[in-house]
Amino acid sequence: MTTHSEAQDISPDKSSVDRARGPSGTVFWRVAAAMIAIQIAIAILAAGFTIWYAQDAQRSLAAVAISARLDALAEEIERRATSFDIDLSGFSGELQLDLRYRFPDPIVVINLASQSSSIFLPALDGFPSLSARPDSTIEIPEFIGSDEVLDDVVVDFSDDFVEGGFASAPLIDDTGFPVGIILVQPIRNSMTLELADTLLAFRRSVRIVAFLSIFIALLLGAFITWWLVRPLRRMAMRVNLIGQGSYEERLEVKGNDEFSSLASAINLMSERVQHSIAVLKESELLRRELVANIGHDLRTPLAAIRAHLEESTRFRQEKRYDEAGASILAAERQSVYLNALVDDLFELGVLESTQPRLREEPVLPGELVSDAISGNRSLAAEGGVELERRVQEDLPSLEADGTRLLRLLNNLLSNGIRHTPPQGRVRITAELDGDVMQIEVVDTGEGIDREDLERLFDRYYRGKDSRTRSPMDSRQGTGLGLAISRAIAHAHGGTLEAISTLGEGTTMRLRLPVK
Repeated sequence: MTTHSEAQDISPDKSSVDRARGPSGTVFWRVAAAMIAIQIAIAILAAGFTIWYAQDAQRSLAAVAISARLDALAEEIERRATSFDIDLSGFSGELQLDLRYRFPDPIVVINLASQSSSIFLPALDGFPSLSARPDSTIEIPEFIGSDEVLDDVVVDFSDDFVEGGFASAPLIDDTGFPVGIILVQPIRNSMTLELADTLLAFRRSVRIVAFLSIFIALLLGAFITWWLVRPLRRMAMRVNLIGQGSYEERLEVKGNDEFSSLASAINLMSERVQHSIAVLKESELLRRELVANIGHDLRTPLAAIRAHLEESTRFRQEKRYDEAGASILAAERQSVYLNALVDDLFELGVLESTQPRLREEPVLPGELVSDAISGNRSLAAEGGVELERRVQEDLPSLEADGTRLLRLLNNLLSNGIRHTPPQGRVRITAELDGDVMQIEVVDTGEGIDREDLERLFDRYYRGKDSRTRSPMDSRQGTGLGLAISRAIAHAHGGTLEAISTLGEGTTMRLRLPVK
């Protein structure tokens, strides 16, 4: 018959494994996209900040270039113009045409003598960047007649004096006196034209850096993906194997980084799962063994009781009343053993519950030891075993369930007496060890081998020696005596352990906290 747990398939199907792994390259493209965005952002910010911080220097260089061009234009006008009359009679047609192709901003020629001015608007065909001809309305600044303007070329790209800035250069006659001024106002287009190469270089650098950033980001993304994702994929494959039931799988741990910590955590989880599975299997095996043992132990006395009762009935029918009475007594003994077995099972269940019910009261350790020795003195006398008592003076009382502690000591003493040969000795001691009351039952018996010692207190375990047998009968029992003893110790917040050397004897050590 197949059980539900055996029929259920707990391994993940292929689609779930594929979903866990994810599409190939997904992490790579995410990392690559992030790297590209970061690289391009850094490049743009770097170029932008460079231009921002170099803006004044760039404008100064542009002002120097405009100043040089305007100074050269002033010298050319001085050489080619014959006069600066308002009708431009001294400007040839060729010179007037040339003036329209020198600057992308209006050029004003001012005659200082007559305070007249002539405007030369830039030719649209000479400056493709101009979409419309600039405004021909020009306001002559008041500072044009100042000494600074008449002495040297002036370039001001701020808006402090004229909106859009201005550039001016004096016109000198043959005698060395200024006769006019050439004025470029505003110089916004001229500045833009001078900075055009810088802006073009910026755009080219951004494109080149963007291309290099994408290329480098792809390389870095591929490397980071290979470096990060490859161990993760190996871990995912091992975890999938563990999920399919291969609990013995372990991950390789190298170094002390986060991957090593993750691998160690997965290995620890796998070990715990493997241990839990083993414990569950062992518990299931022990549960089945317990059921079989209890069924056997219950069936045997019940069958004996039924057989004795049937014999009693037959003897009564045959008028053999003495034999019928003996059969009834035998059935009664079996019922007593059966009742004790059921009581032990019930008490063990109560003691191992979440909150065992204890009747706590002050218990004197000396009196507890004396009562246990008195209860087992006759058993010791029958086996020719000496009982020895060693109790420290002035021991504090325990807040405990005296009845259950007495049963615990009775179990330990009776086991020690039965496993000690004639002329042997069983010693019970009680002493205070710090805040712990320590009671030991030491016998000089045959001892317990290591295999039985490890599972001596297991409620399901049936050992090879008679220490786990029922004290009421020579037949094998369920080993509940020592299991109940350990449960009593744990219910009181204490411990019970066995220390034994084969062929030399056994020490049962009980440690209880003193409240």
